[in-house]
Amino acid sequence: MRPELRSLALAMLVLLGTIPYAGAAPSADSLALAQQRATDALEAVTVWRGPTSGPKTSPGKVIAFIAEDLRNGGIAGALRGVQEAAKVVGWTVNVFDAAGNDATRNQALLDVQISHPDGVIFGGFDAQGYAPWIDNAVSLGMVVVGWHAAFEPGFVPGTQLFTNVASSAREIALAAASFAVVKSGGTAGVVIFTDPRFAVAQAKTDDMAAIIRNCAGCKLLSIEDLTLDHVLTEMPARLTLLDQRFGDTWTVSLGINDLYYDAMAAIPDARADLVNISAGDGSQSALLRVGTGLGQTATVAEPLNLQGWQLIDELNRAFNNEMPSGYVPHARLFTADNLGGTVGDNFIFDPPNNYRQIYRQIWGKE
Repeated sequence: MRPELRSLALAMLVLLGTIPYAGAAPSADSLALAQQRATDALEAVTVWRGPTSGPKTSPGKVIAFIAEDLRNGGIAGALRGVQEAAKVVGWTVNVFDAAGNDATRNQALLDVQISHPDGVIFGGFDAQGYAPWIDNAVSLGMVVVGWHAAFEPGFVPGTQLFTNVASSAREIALAAASFAVVKSGGTAGVVIFTDPRFAVAQAKTDDMAAIIRNCAGCKLLSIEDLTLDHVLTEMPARLTLLDQRFGDTWTVSLGINDLYYDAMAAIPDARADLVNISAGDGSQSALLRVGTGLGQTATVAEPLNLQGWQLIDELNRAFNNEMPSGYVPHARLFTADNLGGTVGDNFIFDPPNNYRQIYRQIWGKE
């Protein structure tokens, strides 16, 4: 399905009630719907549905990648793809790690503006909050693209961001929460871990909460605001409080990111009976846990390396005064049963859809 049609279909499902809104009454058929959604999310990604034509590249471009926090496996994975693709086209990538800190991020933005690269990638933080900075960068001749820089991929209202590269946040949330319903047999007692600082995280949270509320036999116990930059230090105390509050009624955890389960894995006495499911991003550590069955049941993985190649392609389209490609890479739900054939020994989701060769052909780098 073309990206624009998929987005329209998801919007129609909301209107028709298949994806419930937060105030929807529990549905008796929610388990059957969840089973279908989970089955769809488990399908292999083997067919290329992205662009097949575009401008050739010219060497020598300098790109600044501003990472919200390289401890986040999703951001680190996208960066690896950017670096890999940039090497193919002869571009230089300079990395700035904000480490989840406002002051460090603002300093990085200042340093990037002074260094005046050809292109800038916002890696994992909201573009709308930095719209004036983007306006200034564009006025100085820079191109700015985003990775997870907004709620959904593509155009970001109120900004001059060329495009936002990501899989559909709604699709990811739908897959994670639906699998939670299926895995529990429609009886899940759910805690959702989220970071409300980011629009995409809040959107995922709202959609996951709606799915759980629509499950007749499930219960949404709590939505826990736990920022990603503090998760490693604050998770032990938070788990203790949640255990005291909910006990055995808490059976499933949903997180907007795999970092929550990185933190749980570091706690010696963390509960081993919880079904832990992540709505992104499919980090190496998460896929390792899923594959071994230790500490995480499932993750909805985005093709991070592919998205890095797409970021380079979108920058090149902007440099050549062309429109964005409009491509929205499909995310995939991974459990221990379907890792083989797609996730290799390095525990990276790298879809076998020939994207490297296709981008090389587009760029004239065969």
